[in-house]
Amino acid sequence: MKKRIISLILCAAIIISACGCSADNGTLSADSSSSAASAASSAETASQDTSSDASDKTSSDKQNSSSSDSSDKQNSSSADSSDKQNSSSADSSDKQNNSSDASSETSKPSTNKQESSSSAVTASKPANSTGSATNKPASATAADTTKKPSATTTTKKPSATTTTTTVKQTDDKPLNFSKTYEAENGKLSNDMSVISNGNASGGKSVGKFENDRSYCQIKINVPSDGIYDIVIRSMGIGGSKENDIYTDGKKVGTFTSENNIFSDYTVSAVSLTKGDHNIRIITSWGWIELDKITVKTGAKISSSTYNVTSSLVNRNATANTKKLYSFLKDSYGKYVITGQQCDGGINGNEFKAIKNLTGDYPALLGLDLMDYTPSRTAFGASSSTVEKAIEFANKGGIITLCWHWNAPTEYLYSTANNSDGWWGGFYTKSNKFDIAKVMNGQDAKGKKLLDRDIKEIAKQLKRLEKAGVPIIWRPLHEASGGWFWWGAQGPDAYKKLWKYLYNELTNTYGCNNLI
Repeated sequence: MKKRIISLILCAAIIISACGCSADNGTLSADSSSSAASAASSAETASQDTSSDASDKTSSDKQNSSSSDSSDKQNSSSADSSDKQNSSSADSSDKQNNSSDASSETSKPSTNKQESSSSAVTASKPANSTGSATNKPASATAADTTKKPSATTTTKKPSATTTTTTVKQTDDKPLNFSKTYEAENGKLSNDMSVISNGNASGGKSVGKFENDRSYCQIKINVPSDGIYDIVIRSMGIGGSKENDIYTDGKKVGTFTSENNIFSDYTVSAVSLTKGDHNIRIITSWGWIELDKITVKTGAKISSSTYNVTSSLVNRNATANTKKLYSFLKDSYGKYVITGQQCDGGINGNEFKAIKNLTGDYPALLGLDLMDYTPSRTAFGASSSTVEKAIEFANKGGIITLCWHWNAPTEYLYSTANNSDGWWGGFYTKSNKFDIAKVMNGQDAKGKKLLDRDIKEIAKQLKRLEKAGVPIIWRPLHEASGGWFWWGAQGPDAYKKLWKYLYNELTNTYGCNNLI
């Protein structure tokens, strides 16, 4: 009997223990999943920070402290998750709003850099104008090709601020925040130095961003998730210069430093989450003195920004054009349409590479009407862009067209076959075509040649319309940069040209296939 009682007690203990283990294991599994996700996120962040800090000899100190930083972030992740989820909808809308400009070129040319022809984007949903894509676009995200600096040696300096302003946030007013960081207190690449300058804030700046690996990195902290403006105060050395700004390893803008005078340049609408971030100024053109940066509350994005009009501005748009626009409108805020600029069309090298890597073609093909321009055909240029557009559209794809509009031959500085001659005749540096004078009536000859060019491009667009191909049309692109002649004379001349081109193509030549 005593043995039986002992056996029963042991059985009960085993059952209770088993139930306890099951419950514990269930909890552990959930915690492990959460920890794994958090650890993966931390690992990614640590990887980016480590990569970006590879040129600092104090990186080992930072890595030693990253564990405690990661723990703090993970401990706060539960409390922050609801805030981040609440902001995700707006963030998604921002991203989709940007994706509507999928055909926009993101790489600018400079006087010593060739313009990028690739505008690859990513997507998770197939897109076409007919609703039945032959091949769905790839869902894989394009690899980050951002060039990271090589290893150098610097001295770690403490982060310091000169100005901090915070106003308590109310329900109807966004947080009013401003914080200034002196560049000399940031982390510098080995080739950078602190410069004494009486015109700089605090009497010091940093420079001179002479090498491709030059950088200044500043750690900032913002009080809440939101939209912020970053104001960069700097001075160009030997002329106006343009350089790039990154937050947490991602490019958020390009800023201009005026020649030999400290001036402010604002990179607007940068989305930041609550907490610490790394801002890094890196060399593009280089040769600047960086004084300070200020991070402040940006203008709240109005909800009306995301209201898409229900109809095209051209009431005579073709049925296929309206159908494509309807698809774009219905996809807005829900999907990202993949696209790739590729002069070779669906059989071009870029499309082949994407197909081989992902198994799918992009849904959108970007092509250029450049070589239909009279000042290019005069030197033997020819194009099959229209044929490639029709081929891709017939497979269910979407077409976007730009137009690198060569200035008329009579206005080119050189007729050599290079970027400074006719081949690069769309660059401001390569011609003397003044669109301001043309549009205000001071250059009748230029106006006549302008009309000649528009007529030729209208002819190609009408070929596409006849084939039933609607076009996402993006002429006169990258105007604010000034490196193309159509943007070189400021906004007023550009607006006049834009309106004139629209009227000529739509009303004079009846191109009804343009969005």
